[in-house]
Amino acid sequence: MDGFFFTRVKKNRAVNPDGQGNVQVSDLKIPEEGLEVHLKKFGFIRLFHSVNRKGESRYWFSNFIPMNNEDRLNLQSICWTIENYHRAIKELCGVEKCQARKAIIQRNHINCSLRAYLRLEINHLLNGVTPYNAQWQITKVGISEYLQRPKYAL
Repeated sequence: MDGFFFTRVKKNRAVNPDGQGNVQVSDLKIPEEGLEVHLKKFGFIRLFHSVNRKGESRYWFSNFIPMNNEDRLNLQSICWTIENYHRAIKELCGVEKCQARKAIIQRNHINCSLRAYLRLEINHLLNGVTPYNAQWQITKVGISEYLQRPKYAL
């Protein structure tokens, strides 16, 4: 599927399902196999609807018109994995917290963040400890050591 995309879309995005005018995707009855609609200034797309574990509606679309529901489910799980990766590398590894201006320092910071993420993931694969639990264990040790021997008084 080279040159194709699959992405989430907000519920208020307007599409034209039948040539009669634009309608918000949340107002459409979307079958499981998707619905071919026209997106203004783009062209035809295939629109999908899913419901997450919390019961919230999610809308997805792709410019790959022959896509079926099985393809959507596979791509949706890949999207979830990528989303988890980005969240973890930001929250746990601080990839976006570099305050340096020099490009070489920023690259080094990104490299260190990626290495930290990989270490957390390897720990997860080998020991079954989630990256968030591993980070908490590291933080917990630091807090308890500081409370035993505080270096700075308020």
